[in-house]
Amino acid sequence: ENFEETNVCSEYPGLYKVMMDKLNEQRQLDQFTDITLIVDGHHFRAHKAVLAACSQFFHKFFQDFTQEPLVEIEGVSNTAFRQLMEFTYTATLAISGEEEALDVWKAAEYLQMQEAIKALKK
Repeated sequence: ENFEETNVCSEYPGLYKVMMDKLNEQRQLDQFTDITLIVDGHHFRAHKAVLAACSQFFHKFFQDFTQEPLVEIEGVSNTAFRQLMEFTYTATLAISGEEEALDVWKAAEYLQMQEAIKALKK
């Protein structure tokens, strides 16, 4: 079979899931992480590229402060931030109760995470 003559374009949406699973695994193992975020005294390791892709706040921040290895985030609770990190890396939100939902929504608004805001409106 001659592959050069065949012009086929196929999409494999499953690849996104595989990639995000790998990135999440790398985050959990602290592999290739390049930023430490301090929220409410809690440390979160992450990948700048992943955060910047999901948050306008981080996108702008990392453009302006490219070399910062440690960033303190004010005005966001660590529980809400933990939820949003999970959402960023796994596309799942496990929220119990209205109070927590509001807390996470406020954090998502502050961090300009449009997809999380959309997910919370459902």
